[in-house]
Amino acid sequence: MNTPIKSKQAGKKGKTRRKSVKLDQIIKLLFDVSKETLVTMLNSLFQENFSPDTVEIDKTATEYSKNNLDIIRADMFIKVTENTKPHHYHIEIQTEPDGQMSIRMFEYDITKALSNYRLENKTPGKIILYMPKSLVIHIEDGGGVPNDCYNVDLVLADGNVINYTVPVMRYWEYDDKELINRQLYTLLPLQVFLLRSELDKMTADNNEAARQAAILKAKNITEKIAEKIIELYDENKFTLDDADKIMVGLTEIFKHLNNRYKVNEKLNTEVNIMTRTFIDKKAMQKTAKEAKIETATKMLSNNEPINKIIDYTGLTEKEIKKIQKTL
Repeated sequence: MNTPIKSKQAGKKGKTRRKSVKLDQIIKLLFDVSKETLVTMLNSLFQENFSPDTVEIDKTATEYSKNNLDIIRADMFIKVTENTKPHHYHIEIQTEPDGQMSIRMFEYDITKALSNYRLENKTPGKIILYMPKSLVIHIEDGGGVPNDCYNVDLVLADGNVINYTVPVMRYWEYDDKELINRQLYTLLPLQVFLLRSELDKMTADNNEAARQAAILKAKNITEKIAEKIIELYDENKFTLDDADKIMVGLTEIFKHLNNRYKVNEKLNTEVNIMTRTFIDKKAMQKTAKEAKIETATKMLSNNEPINKIIDYTGLTEKEIKKIQKTL
């Protein structure tokens, strides 16, 4: 019995799909951050003013089965509950242009609205559909991306028209400074991904020197973004766990590019060591600081003078008085 042999074309499609899935996972990791960091991002992307202390966050299902057993997939739905009132958000991240984006977004959102009704509506005889606020983030300029939003006109049987719009963020127009100004910290690693089209041009003639130069440029950008992430952590913009996840995303995006051009696998290890060293160093500093805080707390409980606590712990007077207020 002969074993069927898959065509080369089918193999390439499968390989491309696996790469796509992994990249999707990397991008989703950048949203798997603390509530404070995620709320800060939502406030910026959707011009909201939520306080992390007064809301609850739920990341709801991103797959819905249709009646014909097809699966509708969306990047992420996020539910913010404030004073028992739900607010729904849908973020779609695109690395390639999609001529059907308007239709896809409407289908995703109306499916989500139907789900919201089933879960939340309790008014007899009246149906209320909660459509999410949606946003498409286009990472690269692949052509056909609108300047501000996607539009769909839904024409009802009586002639009334309902206009459905989805704002667009043209990510490639943002540099690291603008992202930081907008507090979109977890999107910083995607700056490395922006090099993809440039690297494609540099390596189009299969020139080995050009390939080496291209990936070294990506490595330099990766190091620059890693330093920015650590600076932001030192400024208390997010937690160490957030910094760790953002750094992992940054490392994996570099690996994605390096593997794409098959330049130098050793660079993957170098970048991984560099980013892990940053995080491990901060983790050690955090542990040491926590030990000092614990010592200071015990000494304050024993009514030791502040000057003595400063000598024992190396903490500043301001830091010790801050601890004192919590006792």
